[in-house]
Amino acid sequence: MSATTRVGIIANPVSARDIRRIISHAAGLSLGERVNMLVRILSALAACRVDEVLLMPEMEGLRMLLERRLPAVMSELDYPLPRLRWVDMTVNNDTNDSVAAAEIMREEGVSAILVLGGDGTHRAVMKGCGCVPIAGISTGTNNAFPPMREVTVTAWAVGLYATENVPREEALRSNKCLHICKYDASGKEVLHEIALIDAAVLNEGILGAKAISETDTLRTFITTQASIEAVGLSAVAAVLQPVGRYETGGLLVELVPSYGPHAAGKAFTVQAVLTPGMIENINIAAYRRFYADEEYRLSGQTGLVALDGEREIAFREDETIAITLQEEAFYTLDVPAVLEYVSAQRRKRHG
Repeated sequence: MSATTRVGIIANPVSARDIRRIISHAAGLSLGERVNMLVRILSALAACRVDEVLLMPEMEGLRMLLERRLPAVMSELDYPLPRLRWVDMTVNNDTNDSVAAAEIMREEGVSAILVLGGDGTHRAVMKGCGCVPIAGISTGTNNAFPPMREVTVTAWAVGLYATENVPREEALRSNKCLHICKYDASGKEVLHEIALIDAAVLNEGILGAKAISETDTLRTFITTQASIEAVGLSAVAAVLQPVGRYETGGLLVELVPSYGPHAAGKAFTVQAVLTPGMIENINIAAYRRFYADEEYRLSGQTGLVALDGEREIAFREDETIAITLQEEAFYTLDVPAVLEYVSAQRRKRHG
């Protein structure tokens, strides 16, 4: 065990508040409930004797509510809470906050970063975390990446990993991602983004509302994993061919519009949960596996690219979009593996 054990927490205070929550009648996650989750996380980390926790600052009032609760929490515990330190950084209340916070936490030497948010928040943290593993906690709208698990269990595994010297090869799993590059007419790269779950090409010209809530303009998407239990494009892909989170490669899916002259013919229809509360019919033209040694390129038209369910990139006819898949792009904490390893070691000591 090192002299000081540190864990980072990045809690997106505004996740699960996009348009998909409104149109699908799904409940949002209140600030008070996020504070309750943080209290449970800190209590679990305290039980593991984690020394210090670094938290991302925010402007929604989460810090004030949490600090009001802490005296009562401390009086209930048999062990001290970790020291809390709010990261010294400028907050703009956008996804760049999560990127910057992850970079600082990495530089401060945290053992892992607990992330409370949806796919977009986890994508932002991945940009800044480097080789520091992520432990995802699902609090967003579309949650194909973070698992649905009680936060206390996830935090306990993070604390044990930080304090019990669990080997990285036992505790961590490598994950795939997609790289999306935009090139201008001269071939110069002008933008480079990533996606954890999917990148989708839409025949639209204006970014507008970020979230994808229907598939009328969706033409092509590539996904790193295809899970029938997911919400969003990963669920659509899973109806066609399941692809595991840790399985090599992904899936490329071509869609047919639900209107116009191309609607008839070879297309077939599948159903999937595109957003909470909404099961949609999606017209499929073709699909195939997509691997790290290939590239999907698109040029000669205008449109948008959505990353992990949100419209992010606009492109023109004279620009080119290139999408590739990377294996072993970043690490996540394997919560069951950590708990099983520590339990086995303790049985050996007391056996």
